[in-house]
Amino acid sequence: MEDIKNRQSSNMVEIFINFLSFLLLAIIATAVGILYFQVINKYFPDILSGTYQNYQFSSFNSSAIHYSIASLIIGFPIYLWALWFWFSAFGPLRQSSSPRLRRVGAGSEASGSAESGKNPISKEESKLSKWITYIVLLIAGGTIIGDLITVLYNFLQGEFGVRFLLKAISILIIAVFIFVFYFLERKKIQYKKEISPVIFWILTALSSIIIILAIVFGFIVGGTPFEARIRKFDLERVNNLQSLSSCVSAFAYDNERLPENTNELKSNARYSYCASIIDPETKKDYEYKVVSKSEFELCAEFNLSTLEDFQNLGYYGGFVKHSQGRSCEKQTVTLKKPIPFEKTIPVPSR
Repeated sequence: MEDIKNRQSSNMVEIFINFLSFLLLAIIATAVGILYFQVINKYFPDILSGTYQNYQFSSFNSSAIHYSIASLIIGFPIYLWALWFWFSAFGPLRQSSSPRLRRVGAGSEASGSAESGKNPISKEESKLSKWITYIVLLIAGGTIIGDLITVLYNFLQGEFGVRFLLKAISILIIAVFIFVFYFLERKKIQYKKEISPVIFWILTALSSIIIILAIVFGFIVGGTPFEARIRKFDLERVNNLQSLSSCVSAFAYDNERLPENTNELKSNARYSYCASIIDPETKKDYEYKVVSKSEFELCAEFNLSTLEDFQNLGYYGGFVKHSQGRSCEKQTVTLKKPIPFEKTIPVPSR
């Protein structure tokens, strides 16, 4: 009775570890793919593939990069532990050829003679665990095929040829590692074949190198935590300048003139919501200057430059394209209200 309970407990742990390892595999494979895709997008930009995020156009997504880096830093060590636990549950990687080693039911133990000492037992994998493995591998194969179809579709839609080639290679490398590893894992766990531990160590080392390179490239492209923080300050400045510009335009539209300074906006109850618009880091007012009767200029001190992000992507206003340090942009306002359209109704003649 106790042996049955131990066997059931062992099977539950086995299924849990199996689920956990495949969940982590999905997280790791997705994160690696995202990182390499974003690196490719960064160094091989395509104006047709840019995205509008955080008030600026960009060929890559820094938020996705940072999330993927966090996923790899947390998920990959746990995945390695789960694999170690999984293989340990089924004995050593290389099976002994000694006739004293015999296979028994899951959870049982066997011992050899005094000459060879105690030998590890080849545990039998549960049927549910086998089903989980093949179902997950089937889903993984379908996902990889779907990714390849998407990449090819984007190429047929006009995506840059080098981007298509590099992305396709990235997906194929991830697919090869997954299926080669689990092909060997099935041979060892399910079919009890002798697999040299060196092969698994080589696969682990190569996958670790690929993941470490992905993290390094991610930091190069997405920036360090310090750079991410000062970039958020710049994004907040862009948002503030756009709001302040709207305030000035609304004042000019209502009064048919530009305000002399920002204090005039703050003293008017109608535009009092502009009074709280200050630099988020220095807590100072933004620089405002009247250039002409219908033109004004707003300036701010930025931590980083976005000129490189907009290279070969044309002009985008709204303060999103700026240099490092003091940067200004001129805006034009409408001073005269449009004459309301009066619809004339023809009077029928008698």
